[in-house]
Amino acid sequence: MERGVFYKPRPETETGWTDNCLEFKDINMADTFLEEKMIITAASASFGLSLLALLGSLNLNWPNHPPVRVYDIGLDEETLKVLQKNNVDVVKVPSFCEHWRKHFTWKVWCWNDVPARKVLWIDSGVVILQPVNEVFDALDALGYFVVPTNHLLTENASVNACEGCGVAPDFRVGKMTLAGTFIGFRKEGIIGDIVKEALKLALIEKNIASTEKMHRHDQALISLLLYKKFQQVVMADGTVYCGWLSPQQVPGQKVWVHRRDINPEDRDYFAAHITSSGPSYLPSPPVKSSSFRTQWRKIFGTPERFIRRMVRGQMNVPETPYDGIRNR
Repeated sequence: MERGVFYKPRPETETGWTDNCLEFKDINMADTFLEEKMIITAASASFGLSLLALLGSLNLNWPNHPPVRVYDIGLDEETLKVLQKNNVDVVKVPSFCEHWRKHFTWKVWCWNDVPARKVLWIDSGVVILQPVNEVFDALDALGYFVVPTNHLLTENASVNACEGCGVAPDFRVGKMTLAGTFIGFRKEGIIGDIVKEALKLALIEKNIASTEKMHRHDQALISLLLYKKFQQVVMADGTVYCGWLSPQQVPGQKVWVHRRDINPEDRDYFAAHITSSGPSYLPSPPVKSSSFRTQWRKIFGTPERFIRRMVRGQMNVPETPYDGIRNR
């Protein structure tokens, strides 16, 4: 398909990696800033409709937001046609290493590839509920914007990730994992170096791969590197900026991480407003999440998954680590 105004992916010989993917070269990201600010996301075919909803929510609920770039990690032709029709900037992620599709390695590559000084990453299974200009204020002041996952690094970071980051396994103790769902960087100075180091580490598969169900790939690497540099990391409210139960989880909520649980009517409304104007729009709570399950999660919080597995008699059933792009 001819992309027209779309950015073309660079040839793989220009991606900045040798064939064996272990020798890292600078991709000159800091030398070619095209934008001061940019929002980026990525999606495969299974998240195509959610991607369109994200773009529509940005248009309706964050007027005058920074430019958006979409990274293509396997989008279907129908979604690509919609993006082209709306003149959305799309870059296809190249096969920059053997495991690029696994362990969210592609996400760390996108953080490095984007040609902007200040970058906000938003997962495609998200909708924006209100403007979040304060993220870029935080990037000016701190160089980063992060929210907690409410899980500990002892649960989410592998020993291999610790070794790659140059910290002892007990370095994880008492430290909250930082979410990769909604995260911002100013790609210069100390933070720019951390973003580059995260990619260098991710190119060695054992550093980013999960060996247990709860290991969290890109989140583990960026969390370890930020804690290593700053000791105390400043975090924003995780429910305001990464609320997951509903778009009305807390007063003042600005981001809803629906992970494809958004009601089809709301999803389609957002998708119809990628570039067309309209009033701000608040989606309804998801139908799929029963009131019982919602209350259960509110009561038990972080341990909810383990309690649920125990009640179902699943504690001895092996859990397979999730390693990247969804195909369904």
